[in-house]
Amino acid sequence: MTLAAQLDGPHLREGLRAPAASLRSCIATGEQTTPDRLIRFVVGPDAEIVPDLARRLPGRGIWVRAERPAVEHAIARKLFARAARSAVRVPDDLADRVERLLLERALADLGRARRAGRAVAGFVKVEQLIARGKAGLLVFADEAEGDGSRRLANSGLPLVRLGDAAALAGIFGRERTVYAAVVRDDAAGAFIQRIELGAARWRGYRLNSTG
Repeated sequence: MTLAAQLDGPHLREGLRAPAASLRSCIATGEQTTPDRLIRFVVGPDAEIVPDLARRLPGRGIWVRAERPAVEHAIARKLFARAARSAVRVPDDLADRVERLLLERALADLGRARRAGRAVAGFVKVEQLIARGKAGLLVFADEAEGDGSRRLANSGLPLVRLGDAAALAGIFGRERTVYAAVVRDDAAGAFIQRIELGAARWRGYRLNSTG
């Protein structure tokens, strides 16, 4: 079975329905899909391979499926150099760097929601927001478990897991944050969408990871 077949799933095949002009080819799997299912890399000024999550850096894009096994495969098979058609330097921690950047990107959106007064942290505050019918998205750290987690999750609200308690704490200026929530209103709609998409990309990248 090819690497593309091993990694593929019905939710990813949907990208193949897009117009051909908007598709990009993954150097690891050979598949064509939409940019939102891929990670763009470029060759930096020092010939180092650089992740370009925002897809704004100058240079010819090198595209890899947004899952860690695909990035690791591209590194192991020296596919970045082949795609760049030149000698390039691939950082030893490139796969880890991508995972970290994906997480930081999603956390940054949560931070923007907090600064806009559209996010709260802490079990009590989250529970109160739910009780008032004001919560639109729950954010749990990886450590979230037990009765408290089940109690909040039973609200039926959309829920994402995003980093660990230390990572979430940095957003809210606390020592430890396991639970957070984003307000449900028109002003927070864009925040919720971006956080959900960012969290999905981060966790999707980690899927089947050996780390």
